[in-house]
Amino acid sequence: MTRVRPGCRRTRPPPPARGAGTGRRGCGTGGADAWSHGRGTSITSPGTGRGGVSRYRDGALGERPAHEHVGVPAGHDAFARETAGAVRRGAVLGSRRIRKSVLGSLVVLAALVVTAACSSSGAEPKAVTTTTATPTGPTLLTFAVYGPPQVITAYTKIAADFSAEHPDTVVNVRPYDSAQQAEEALAKEQAAGDPPDAFLTSLDQVPSLVQAKAVRRLDELLGARHVDFGDGFQRDALQAFSSDNALQCMPVDVSPLVVYYNTDLISLAGLTGPGQRPITADSGWNVDEFAAAARQATRGGIRGVYVAPDLDQVAPFVWSAGGQVVDDLEKPTTLTLSDTASASGLEKLLEVVRDPHITFNQAQLARRSALQRFKSGSLAMMLGYRNLTPELRSQVNLRFDVMPLPKVGTRATSGESSGLCLSSASEHPEKTADFLAYAVSDDAMALLAGTGYVVPTNLDVENSEAFLQTDEMPASASVFTSTIRAIHAEPHVVTWDSVATSTANLLSGLFYDPVIDPLEDRLKAIDAASAPLFTPVPTASPSPGAPSSSPSSSPPSPAG
Repeated sequence: MTRVRPGCRRTRPPPPARGAGTGRRGCGTGGADAWSHGRGTSITSPGTGRGGVSRYRDGALGERPAHEHVGVPAGHDAFARETAGAVRRGAVLGSRRIRKSVLGSLVVLAALVVTAACSSSGAEPKAVTTTTATPTGPTLLTFAVYGPPQVITAYTKIAADFSAEHPDTVVNVRPYDSAQQAEEALAKEQAAGDPPDAFLTSLDQVPSLVQAKAVRRLDELLGARHVDFGDGFQRDALQAFSSDNALQCMPVDVSPLVVYYNTDLISLAGLTGPGQRPITADSGWNVDEFAAAARQATRGGIRGVYVAPDLDQVAPFVWSAGGQVVDDLEKPTTLTLSDTASASGLEKLLEVVRDPHITFNQAQLARRSALQRFKSGSLAMMLGYRNLTPELRSQVNLRFDVMPLPKVGTRATSGESSGLCLSSASEHPEKTADFLAYAVSDDAMALLAGTGYVVPTNLDVENSEAFLQTDEMPASASVFTSTIRAIHAEPHVVTWDSVATSTANLLSGLFYDPVIDPLEDRLKAIDAASAPLFTPVPTASPSPGAPSSSPSSSPPSPAG
């Protein structure tokens, strides 16, 4: 039986404060395990967000990187300074959670001292070292985006608004001017083991990201946050960003290739006679009507149409005729422009673009680009995506509208698309998922649509004034959304960009060479030249050790 000295009572340290030492992350239940088992939290992240000091303050982690735009809620820095001062003065902070933490630590300390003093041995009480927990700051997320200044500004505001609504999280934006710059930076950061928590990427990059296991699937994470995949977003875009029965990245922008035309040079009503079907943005037009519009506009130094001699703008005419651009969309080995259906679509296109009365020649285009000529009013029609709209709006005295691409048979077009990805290396997947769910909400997508560069995948926003902008050109902005379903997929393989670049000169010959007969032979030559381009060149592995080879993203150049 243990004796207790007179005047002393057996003491027991109180239980730890509720919630302390549970090991849970600030985002609520689950953490990374919740993601792997399909659980999740609501879009609002619980947490006080108070009493935190920026990790960049007082040189603790050095200066904040100059390339990061920080979304900090209003008043947060002031509170951080007040908190830091109080800590230095030893003051008890006003936050209820912090008061409980400090009082609890004092009680535990007192209990330990009394227990030592009441030890059954008569020895001097030993000194007790205690550590008092200090409040932590908000979780810092990094978000890499690219685009023109207006788009960067919109993403920065989205990050700031989210941070304001979620004081326990601060989103830093890393901006890049172009998709290529963003891709190069991401590759370096992934190699260094420090990629951003979330990032914007083009659809072309998704297969390689999935293959490298660089992204987390988002269907379960965003579904747990009540993102409406069924009726709230473009289904075709969701399918394009999915693989292995999972949504790999969340599409935010999908733009079809359309025809921009000068409304002072082309009158759609003047292209049809009495009793004929009127040509409208809703009904579309065929290649013959497209050519008639080009002839209508041609006069003096004005030409009717320009189509770029590249696969992006040529492929829709192949698809429209029922043909295919490659032999296998998943594992292509060659172009198939010489196939019967493909050749028939190209033949219809060449009848238009090889007409010297309605098109500029190579020498003229070298002196002044098609875009410059369109903006100045000397070119009536050209093809482009939604991101061309703001530049044309800024041109004085230019009035324009848009039409779907002309049909050879059925509607078909190319597309550009981008989406938001969650890095598999993120240490905060739950909070990053909270941010991504916010970034595709109506309010956030309306900010992006308002820039004029983006066709939002959010259906409520794409049908709203935020996107349609009825007081701005083009009047037929709905063409961008109504033709999304006509987008055909190009091969998403690492060699595709090189194939497109290397065959551009051969396609240019079809457009501008004086003689291209027989066409079948020219198309077979293009197909044959493309075949070796689809095969990556094995290169030695850069890692130390025994030599090995790995596929390179740079295919061989065609012979000759």
